[in-house]
Amino acid sequence: MIQLYYGDGKGKTTASAGAALRAAGRGRPVIFAQFLKGQESGEITMLRETARIRVLRSEKAFPFFADLTDAQKEELTAVHNGILAQIRQALQEKQADFIVLDEITHACRFGLLDESLLDAVLGYGKGADTEIVLTGRMPSAKLLEISDYISEIRAVRHPWEKGVPARAGVEL
Repeated sequence: MIQLYYGDGKGKTTASAGAALRAAGRGRPVIFAQFLKGQESGEITMLRETARIRVLRSEKAFPFFADLTDAQKEELTAVHNGILAQIRQALQEKQADFIVLDEITHACRFGLLDESLLDAVLGYGKGADTEIVLTGRMPSAKLLEISDYISEIRAVRHPWEKGVPARAGVEL
């Protein structure tokens, strides 16, 4: 099945990391892939140390989308397509059956991936034993339509609104 955690609230990545840990704890091989994120976080540190979880993400930190140059957009698109190709191969070879595509909604919205590669990966999400978790803000109508579980995470209040930067161990 396909799960979608979306919205403007805090906790989408954390929820998907928890789902990945639960799956790994039950013996499932997991891939946790991040799109548009390059900075380290507490979740990534722990996921990398967990048996049965493979983390795929850019080894390079990129600026926010609005600040990307055309060359950086091309480079990031190539990174994203490489991640999707690795996931597709892992699914074909039955090396993983629980996949997290963190911040995939933004990569789609900004055109920073090949939609046909994503479609191939999502096609496996409809397989009997495969689970795919999608996260991000503003999912497309297509992602909403194909998702079996949909959880909207809505911001009511956040310290960032008062100028408090992200804190290690809480937001990072």
